[in-house]
Amino acid sequence: MHQPFYKDLKTGEYLMPWVRLHGSKDYLDMLLLLDEFPRVKQTFNLVPSLLEQLIDYADHGATDRHLSLSRKRVADLSDEEKTEIADSFFAAHYPTMVKPNPRFNELYHRCHEKTGRGAAHNLADQDFLDLQFWSNAVWIDPTLRTEKKVKALYRRGRDYSEEDKTYLLDYQLDILRRVIPTYRDRRSAGKIEVSFSPYYHPILPLLVDSDAAIMAVPSIALPRRHFAHPEDADTQVEQAIAYYRQLFGGECLGMWPSEGSVSETILPILHRHGIRWIASDEEIYYASTNHPIAKQRNPDQPLDGIHRPYWVGGDENRIGMLFRDHRLSDKVGFVYSNWDAEKAADDFLSELHKLAAVYEKAGVDAVVSVILDGENAWEYYPNDGADFLRALYGRLDQDKRIETVLPADVFSGKEAIKPLPFLFSGSWINHNFRVWIGHEEDNAAWDLLGATRDQLVDFLNGHPDFDKAKAELAWKEIYIAEGSDWCWWYGEDHQTEYFEIFDYLFRKHLQNVWETIGLEPPVTLMRPIRKPSRQIGMLEPTDFITPTIDGRQTNFFEWFGAGRVECHKLGGAMHRADAKIHEIMFGYDDDFVYFRIDFEKDAVIDREKSTLLIELVCEEKHVAEVTPTGAVLKKQTESGYEPVPMVVKSDWGRIVEVALPRDASRCEREKRLHFAVSVKENEKVVERWPEANYIFMELPNRGESLFWQV
Repeated sequence: MHQPFYKDLKTGEYLMPWVRLHGSKDYLDMLLLLDEFPRVKQTFNLVPSLLEQLIDYADHGATDRHLSLSRKRVADLSDEEKTEIADSFFAAHYPTMVKPNPRFNELYHRCHEKTGRGAAHNLADQDFLDLQFWSNAVWIDPTLRTEKKVKALYRRGRDYSEEDKTYLLDYQLDILRRVIPTYRDRRSAGKIEVSFSPYYHPILPLLVDSDAAIMAVPSIALPRRHFAHPEDADTQVEQAIAYYRQLFGGECLGMWPSEGSVSETILPILHRHGIRWIASDEEIYYASTNHPIAKQRNPDQPLDGIHRPYWVGGDENRIGMLFRDHRLSDKVGFVYSNWDAEKAADDFLSELHKLAAVYEKAGVDAVVSVILDGENAWEYYPNDGADFLRALYGRLDQDKRIETVLPADVFSGKEAIKPLPFLFSGSWINHNFRVWIGHEEDNAAWDLLGATRDQLVDFLNGHPDFDKAKAELAWKEIYIAEGSDWCWWYGEDHQTEYFEIFDYLFRKHLQNVWETIGLEPPVTLMRPIRKPSRQIGMLEPTDFITPTIDGRQTNFFEWFGAGRVECHKLGGAMHRADAKIHEIMFGYDDDFVYFRIDFEKDAVIDREKSTLLIELVCEEKHVAEVTPTGAVLKKQTESGYEPVPMVVKSDWGRIVEVALPRDASRCEREKRLHFAVSVKENEKVVERWPEANYIFMELPNRGESLFWQV
C-alpha cells in the first residue's frame, strides 16, 4: 500500500486527496474479508510515509483541497469554488464508481455537457450538495457501508442535507482511524505479515549509486551529477524500521524494496537493520542467473526456478529472496477486473493447480509469489473487487492442495533453501530502472535533487550551530524528494491528468529545503521540469494515408504519415509486464479511418479464440469486432450493440489492418475521434489500450485537412 507524500511541509496543506480517499476504500477491506477465511494468510506491504499521512488525517486534522471544498456549506461557496467542484469532483473510474450510482452519474453528465463556469451554472445548490456527498461516498469501500446510518444514506441516493454530508465525511475519517490498529491486531494474531518499504519509497540502488542503472541498460543517459549517497539509503531503511517498532511493537522482518528495486549494494544495508527477506519480479531472477526471460511459458514444463525461495547476500549479508510470478500477478492486477468474479477465481485456482501438477511430478514443493499493487487495481473491479476477493479467498480456504504462507515462515523453516550467487541490479519493471532515470526529465530531477542536497550539506557544515529542528526539517524534505513517485510521472512511461501537480510538488519540496535554511531557491526550481501536456506515447497523423488492407507491410510508405501509439508508454499508476499489443497505428482519408495493430514479438495469440475490439466514440459509439476470419461493426443502442450494414475491410496476418467507413465515426461538431483497442480471449477482455478512458485523434470533416500540402 503506497501513496506519495502529498503534504507541503511549509504550508501544512495536502495538495492531493489520494491518501484519504484510498484510505477509506483500499486499506481496510481486505483485512476484514480475511476474517471470514481462517486458513488464508496474506502479506501486506505498507509504506511508512503513507501511514504517517493517514495518522495526520485521522488524529491531527490534516486536510486537502477536495476535503475543504467538500466540508464547506454550499451556501458559502463562491462562484469560483463551484466551478472548481463541477470540474474536479468526478475523479473516479467512471464504469465502476460513477456509472453504477444514478445520482452521481446524472451529475457527471450534466457537468460534462459544459465545462468551466457553464458546468457550474448547470447545477442548483442541492446538486452541489449531492455532488459533495457522492464525490466522497464512492471512495468508501462497499464492505464498509453496512453501518446503519451510512447504509441508509447510500440507499437514499440523493437530496442530502449538510448534516448528512458531514456525517459521511466524519465516518470516512473514522475508517482511517481503524486502519493501523486493525493491521496491528491481525499481525499479532498471526493472520497476516506486515512488511515495510523504505520510509519515503526511494529506489534504494539509485540512492546508493545512480550508476546502478548501467547494469541493465549500458547505453543509458545518466544525470549530469553523479548521485551516490548510501548513507541516505541507510537512513530511509533505518527510519522505516524505527517507525515499524513504534506502530506495531515488534521487528520488521520483511521489506518490499520500493518498486521491487534490488542490487547487491543494498543487501548489507538491509541486513544490518535486521531485514530477513525481500522480493522482486521474476525477471530479476532470470537476469541474475543469465537465463532467457520467459515471456511465455509451457505450463507442462518446470519454470526455471522462480517458484522457490533463495538466499542472497552470501554468508555475511544473508537475506531471503522471493520472485514474483508476474503472469499470475498481472492477471489479478489487469485481467480479472473484466471477468465474472467466480470465473476469475476459478481461473486463478486452475493456474495454481497446473503449477502444482508440474512440481508434484518433480517431487518439489513450490512457493508461488503473487505480488501486486495493493490499491489501484480494485477500482477497476465491480464492487471494488470484494466479489472477486471473497470468491478467491473462499477457494483458497477450502483447497487442500494449496497452502497460503507468510514469507517470514518460509525463511524460518527447516527446509533447505538454495543460495543465489548474484543479484541483478534492477526493478520489477523490465528488470531495469528506466522509469526513474535516463529520460531528460528524470535526469533533470536527479540533478536538482543532487544540487539541493549538496547545498544543504555545505550550509550545515558551515553553520554547526544551526537550529537542529530546522535542519531535521530540511533533511526530511530531501528524503521526501528522494521518493520514487516524482520520477514515475516524469518521462513518457505513465499518464496522469495531474502531471503539473506532481511536478510542482517535487520542486516545492526542494524549494522548502532552501527556504528552511534561509536561502533563496534558485530559478531552476521555479521552472517546470515537465514538458507541456501531451498525449504520452502517441504521435498524431501527419498526412492522409490509404494503406492496402492485407495484414502485412505491403511497402514502406503505406503507413507513412500515420499516427502511432506505443502501448508500453500508456501506463498509469500500475505497470503490466505481459502485454500482447506493442503498437497501434492510425490515420484516415476521405473514405475510411484506418487502424493497424502490431503485436509484441513474443506474444502468443490464439487466433481461434481471440478477438480485437476497436471502440470508436464521437457523436455515436461503435465497436468493430475483428477476428482472423473478418470484422463486424456494431453500434451502441439503448438495448445494447447491434450490427450495422457497413462494409469493414480487415486482414489478420503478421499484423492486423482494419479500414472502417467514415460514416462510423461522424465527428462533425467536435472533429475529434476517441478510440481504444482491446484484446478479448474466450469472450473475456484480457487487455485494453489505454487501460481507462480513450486515445483521441483530430478528425476533420471530409474535404477538410489538418495537413499542409506542398
